[in-house]
Amino acid sequence: MNPLEGVRIVEVTTNASGPLATSLLADQGADVIRLETIGMGDPSRHVGGVRGGVTGYTAYMNRNKRSVAVDLKDDRVRPVLYELIKTADVFVQNSRPGALARAGLGYDALHEINPRLIYASISGFSADGPGAGQRVYDPVIQGASGLASAQGMGEEKPVLVKTIASDKIAAYTAAQAISSALFARERGVVGGHEIHISMLDASLAFLWPDVYWNHSFVGEDFEPKPLIAEFYRVLKTSDGFITAIVVGDEEFKGMCSVLGMEHLQEDTRFSSLASRFANYGELLREAEQRTIGFTRDDLVARMEEAGVPCGRLNTFEEAIEDPRVKHAGSIVEYTHPAGGRMRQARPAAIFDGVPCEVRRPSPALGEHTDEVLASVGCSSAHIAELRAAGVVA
Repeated sequence: MNPLEGVRIVEVTTNASGPLATSLLADQGADVIRLETIGMGDPSRHVGGVRGGVTGYTAYMNRNKRSVAVDLKDDRVRPVLYELIKTADVFVQNSRPGALARAGLGYDALHEINPRLIYASISGFSADGPGAGQRVYDPVIQGASGLASAQGMGEEKPVLVKTIASDKIAAYTAAQAISSALFARERGVVGGHEIHISMLDASLAFLWPDVYWNHSFVGEDFEPKPLIAEFYRVLKTSDGFITAIVVGDEEFKGMCSVLGMEHLQEDTRFSSLASRFANYGELLREAEQRTIGFTRDDLVARMEEAGVPCGRLNTFEEAIEDPRVKHAGSIVEYTHPAGGRMRQARPAAIFDGVPCEVRRPSPALGEHTDEVLASVGCSSAHIAELRAAGVVA
């Protein structure tokens, strides 16, 4: 049994932060029902590699879900949606603040219908105040949070992380918060039904332990230290790239031995953990002059034998074929009825030694409209009437 089996989640989300948050919960057994716009649906349906009308983007973020195509702005469909909300444990949305309230799907309206409902909202910035109504995508939050500045340390300008990092950070934060609220509700804790997560808050919290450690002290009477970003370097070999990081004395000695830098063991800049951290950039510059004389796999083998934490930098194809990935079964394959044979990262959390499964592929837009509406008492005739009116599909 998956841990969230029996939990029903209704979502009105787009792009990444919302759909990814609910996909984590769907992977763990929740019945997630997507309310999507008639015609276009979630924009993720139109982004990325595609086959048979299915994109790799939506196939991953919307597996294990059901889809209802609906016009949320039309009053004629609202009574049916309210019946669905009565059966839900969680409602998730990532529209701009206030947008769903105008459609009768705000917290106050839905909580009155279902007092046990957990209502989770994800936004770019806070629910009110500066930026609340701003249209926001991931790069905007990377810039506002300092993530791009952290990534660009040592470069001439800030560098955006070339993945939707802030969206994903918010998604994982939201999934954890929803799980906590469900747990509290089951224990009889009163309150905690409304959750708000901003992408900015989530990214700042994600960055704070290491990127902002020099900003943790208010005032000037503290000793600043180099950031961990100083230690994250790519080392070029004759046929590829590796990364390595040394912290303890034995790791440092191992790197010196492999790279022929034994003389640095007597250098006061590197003789202790604290001094190495203070001068780590110089240490890596010394290493970079020597790694080019090794092949990638040979250097990794030598460093691993010497106890140096290191690894080659895989291409996408190499990552999929990495023996550690294959041994763990980290990539799963299945057949999508429209997209054909597909592979995806397996749900990461393993419960009682049993990985969660792809129980159902990502749905076609409106694939489950009739099924879901019928489950909350909507007759075939009523569904046909709503479809004829163009408010469901």
